[in-house]
Amino acid sequence: MPSTAALMRDAEVETVIIHRRTSHCIEENMARQMANVVMALAAVAAAGQTTARGPERVAAFDVVSVKPTAADDRVVRIEVGPGGRFVAHGYSLKLLVQRAFGVKGFQVAGGPSWLDEDRFNVEARAAVQEDLTEEQLRPMLQTLLQDRFGLRYHLLTKALPGFALSVTGKGSKLKRSAAAAEQSETAVRRRGAALVGEGVSTKTLATLFGAYLGKPVADETGLRGLYDFEITWTERADVVTPERVTAEEAGVSLVTALREQLGLKLKTKRVNAEIVAVDRAEKASAN
Repeated sequence: MPSTAALMRDAEVETVIIHRRTSHCIEENMARQMANVVMALAAVAAAGQTTARGPERVAAFDVVSVKPTAADDRVVRIEVGPGGRFVAHGYSLKLLVQRAFGVKGFQVAGGPSWLDEDRFNVEARAAVQEDLTEEQLRPMLQTLLQDRFGLRYHLLTKALPGFALSVTGKGSKLKRSAAAAEQSETAVRRRGAALVGEGVSTKTLATLFGAYLGKPVADETGLRGLYDFEITWTERADVVTPERVTAEEAGVSLVTALREQLGLKLKTKRVNAEIVAVDRAEKASAN
């Protein structure tokens, strides 16, 4: 049975999953579900070098409720629903920061020791009739974190250990797509045990696999345009070291699946990534 900490690590991928009118529930079998990587389409808005950020007010929810998650509550769930509704159940402050800034776990640095441990239930509503767009949601959520958690942060760019995604010597096996434009919210989905994408750029592929591996992945395929793909791998097979993934005893690893099914490979490389550096945060009190 996976621990709550393991469930929250799995939820790091979910923070970059955008499904409007859809609730994602992570139960005790979450660690075995590859669906966590579906739609990992992070759009990092941070730019430039270190820039101090304080309690500036861009937008805000009209109604906000924040409560600590019960110790025996193992559900981790996020929902962006109709009528400007936002719900994050069982989320750590680190996961909330990831959702607010459109970044992954390795892009959040600093902060108190409880940043990735204590969990909270957040419910908020904005004065809009339709679903919140990402352009609306992120500044509102950033303001919520500043108000209720006393979040203070700055943004910087840093070279991190990661991977470069490139084409193998035998060539790419990606299929050219008939799609005219990339549809970020519906481009990638789970079909049985497989991950299927239609009209996806290789930049999106790099972001997707970076979310799964927990490291930045640079697109160095040199491939332009949009592609369709299908890939199947065994999550438990991915024991990643700098240059190898052991899979013989556990199944098909992501590295093996990329090479054999898509004609792509991963090579270790330092990759520039935007970082949200947490300067200060406080535990939100129940209301």
